[in-house]
Formats: sequence, structure tokens, C-alpha cells
Amino acid sequence: MSVEVCGIERTRQLLVVESPDYVSVQARLTMWERQAETADWRLAGDVPAAIGHSGLSLLKREGDGKTPAGRFRMGTGFGAEPKPAGAWPYRLANDQDYWVDDPHSPDYNQWVRFDGDPAKRWSSFERLAIPVYRKAAVIRYNEDPIVQGRGSAIFFHIWSSPFSGSAGCVTTAEEHVLRVLEWMTPGAEPVMAIGTRQELVRLAPFAIS
Repeated sequence: MSVEVCGIERTRQLLVVESPDYVSVQARLTMWERQAETADWRLAGDVPAAIGHSGLSLLKREGDGKTPAGRFRMGTGFGAEPKPAGAWPYRLANDQDYWVDDPHSPDYNQWVRFDGDPAKRWSSFERLAIPVYRKAAVIRYNEDPIVQGRGSAIFFHIWSSPFSGSAGCVTTAEEHVLRVLEWMTPGAEPVMAIGTRQELVRLAPFAIS
């Protein structure tokens, strides 16, 4: 079965999320930098992480509680707190900011600012000004094109605990989220590869020892 894969020819920063199997919540996040002189990859960080409460999916569906396997470009940072240091783009979120996961809405899998009652506009939505999103970044899954029902609101954000899975996002401790946000740079075109060892042999072979 194929998974969504973006190219990494121009990427110089890669985040690798390795899950031991398709049902585990706990995972490992490594950070890699491509060296300009040799084009070799160097390990820049290695921290514990977590994924969806139902594990990993090769064919993500809305509401399945699984994190999609594949290789995805990193999107804007965001949060209810001020921008971290570094050059990575960042948007402040407040109580009018939502990510829409209603698969029947034309706003599906998009950030929308709305000052009305969200329950009257969408059947399902994520509030972006919540504690686990104090510091976060978008994982650019299912965006070009957006396919209704294939999953939405896939983020990299602060975990509730090392043993608590998310609704489908990649999570880690707050200090590690902050470190990644400060490490990423637009010119490096950072990408995240997510999978078991079986997928990562193809998605990020240099990261598999």
C-alpha cells in the first residue's frame, strides 16, 4: 500500500518519527541535518515522542485516531504564546482560530478565523488556542489536493504525557517542541518522515541503523 510522500531532494532538515509497530503510542523522534559540503546527513537530536492513540495508519481516515505514515513538509508554527526564537514562520492563535475537521465542509483541513458560533458552521473543529498547542507546528498532510475524509488537523505539538496518544498528531515534551521550532529554517525546507522501520527504510534510509 502506498503512502503520501513528498520529495526531499532540496531538504536539508529532516524529522524522523519511528514507531515500533502500527498500534503503539510511543515513538522516537530524531532530527537530521544535511551537510552542505558532503551532502551526508548528521544526527542533530534524539528524543521520545508519541503518536495517535490508535497508532499508525497507511491509509488515514478522519476520526480514526491514527497518525498518517509518510513524508510530509512542515508547515507554519503556531500557538497561543509569543513566537519562539529562530526564523521559522509562526502564527499567534486566539479563541477565534479553528482548524476544521468537518469532512462535509468546504473549509475541511484548513485554518479558519471565525468570530461566530463554530458549532453552527461546522460539525467538527479543533480550537487552536488550547494548552497542548501553546507551541506547535502544522504537518502538511492531505493538503494538495485536500481529500475529504482522509484526515485533518495533523500537527506537531506538546504531549499530555509520554503515554498519552493524540487524535493523530505527533507529540513530544514542550522543551523538545520548542527546540524543533527554533531549529527549523525556511531555507532548509524541513520535512517529517513518519513510519515503522519498514516504511522508513524507504522514506529515510540513512536514519535506520
